[in-house]
Amino acid sequence: MYYSLPSGCISLFTASAHPGKLDRPAPRSFIYFLGICLLAGMLCGCLGGGGNAVRYYLIDPVDVDANADQPPRKLAIEISDLHIPQYLERFQIVTRDGDNSLHLSENNQWGENLRKNLMRTLSQNLAGHLATIDIGTPLNRSASMPDYRIQVYITRFERGVDGVVRLAARWQVSDASEEVLGMHSSDLDSGSTVGEHDYTAIVTAMQDLYAQLCAKIADSIIMEEK
Repeated sequence: MYYSLPSGCISLFTASAHPGKLDRPAPRSFIYFLGICLLAGMLCGCLGGGGNAVRYYLIDPVDVDANADQPPRKLAIEISDLHIPQYLERFQIVTRDGDNSLHLSENNQWGENLRKNLMRTLSQNLAGHLATIDIGTPLNRSASMPDYRIQVYITRFERGVDGVVRLAARWQVSDASEEVLGMHSSDLDSGSTVGEHDYTAIVTAMQDLYAQLCAKIADSIIMEEK
């Protein structure tokens, strides 16, 4: 890569009156300054090339079918907590490299804390399935006394070494007095493989699986109403 000096800079050496000969060398401090300028220019060129640009992703809520089963009355729901494994508590998107190894992508990251993203999306997905906006979370408290409280425990949520994206979770449904009404679990997978470096497809598969999980959680609440 070529870099030119500003026209106002002094040349490294002052030309002698006799062609082909050099006179006084430039001061050493100026040489150091010039070296720093060249190094800074090279770094800016490398960093500005865009080859290592970071892409950011979110797990978004989905549109719910208007004909889906809904509870017979408006409900108030509280999502008490949502737990994810500690290895997912990071901004880098995590995939499996082997049976016991993980890969953290520096160039493909979550746009926010994954746990907060999943909790907010769960709230929005449940609102669609249950036809209610009265859903409280630790991030957004509701003043209503909840009809049901939900705790969700995600135990796995990533692309496996075989290329299949998996989501394993269990959840607990309690009533307003926090008496446990039921424990549920679900193991979901993408069915087809996703490319190792295709993070757009990986996140799309994760979003689809999470939407399925939210629907199952909503169904478990509707069953309590029947």
